[in-house]
Amino acid sequence: MKKVFTIFVVLLSVFLCLSGCTAQKKEEEPEVQKETFDLGGKTYYNTVDEYGHEDHSKVWFGKDGSFVFNDSYSEGYYEINGTWTLNEDVVTLNVDKTGQGSFSKVIFEVKDIDTLSLKTTLTGSKSDQVFSSTEVKGSTAKADTDTKPADGDKKENEGKNEGESETSAPKEIPCTGITSLYKNYWSYEGVKGWDLEIRPVPADTTDKMTFKSNDESVVKIDEEGKATAVGQGKTTIDATCGSKKLTVNYEVRAKGATASASTWWSENPNAVKGAEPHVYFDGAGNFIFTENLYSGMGTYKGTYVIEDGRYYCTVKEMKEDHGYLPEVEEIIFKIVDENTLKLKTSLQMSQPGELFYLGS
Repeated sequence: MKKVFTIFVVLLSVFLCLSGCTAQKKEEEPEVQKETFDLGGKTYYNTVDEYGHEDHSKVWFGKDGSFVFNDSYSEGYYEINGTWTLNEDVVTLNVDKTGQGSFSKVIFEVKDIDTLSLKTTLTGSKSDQVFSSTEVKGSTAKADTDTKPADGDKKENEGKNEGESETSAPKEIPCTGITSLYKNYWSYEGVKGWDLEIRPVPADTTDKMTFKSNDESVVKIDEEGKATAVGQGKTTIDATCGSKKLTVNYEVRAKGATASASTWWSENPNAVKGAEPHVYFDGAGNFIFTENLYSGMGTYKGTYVIEDGRYYCTVKEMKEDHGYLPEVEEIIFKIVDENTLKLKTSLQMSQPGELFYLGS
């Protein structure tokens, strides 16, 4: 019996020792520290711009939890505002106001403190594009870098010709062509600063683009390719880039001139086939806009005026036939040419940039 008791005491001692040692070992194990990020006050630029803009898309994170996102797209830039939150390595932008599209949330993944990866496809920026706070290729926002070789690099560069230097001037990129949104343009007398969207190819060419109006009593055009309609008449505009030249036609019509009743149809691929969005102008100042889509059907009615190359439609009545229609006070169309209008207002599925063509 005494022997059994002795064995029991020994086993109990071993168990208590092992328990104590394990507990002590756990206490001694260091906690794994998760990487933390502080984005407040920083600006991140998209390293890609498909539209030839100098500053690219960019997002600024305020220290107060607010953000401003300027997205670069074919028309220029639009702005998204709201608040941001950071959960480990995921940044969520909660959108309060947007000037394009209908985004409620925008998601980024934090790669490191200077690098974000976009996880939402926007109007201009695409999913998986990288935003950087340190370097943006081709952008005026690129961080300053010291190209002077360090002392340890001098020997490596010794004996090289000037043309072989790692800090030689950027390579020239010749212009290979010029594109224009349309061949024939027209506007009303008095229209100012109209971007004709005449662009060089490639967008990053080092050749300078120049513009010339062949009758400045009809239309003037500035060095950025923006037209101002001076007086009624017809002329041409020459665009030159390197050895390439493009000529487009331009007509200026009397201010306030209007056609008789007309209907303009969209070719939106998401629309109910045969009942695409369309707008009817009665020629007497009244309009009906039909948003006939799967996710939102209904009509806007009201009055319109034609000024500065645009149809300004004031909404007086709205009727939802199916789904949801956003409430808007004004619908604006830009006159592209005599057969084409471009929507400038964000609606349900019809979005800024959508083209409407003259129909019967």
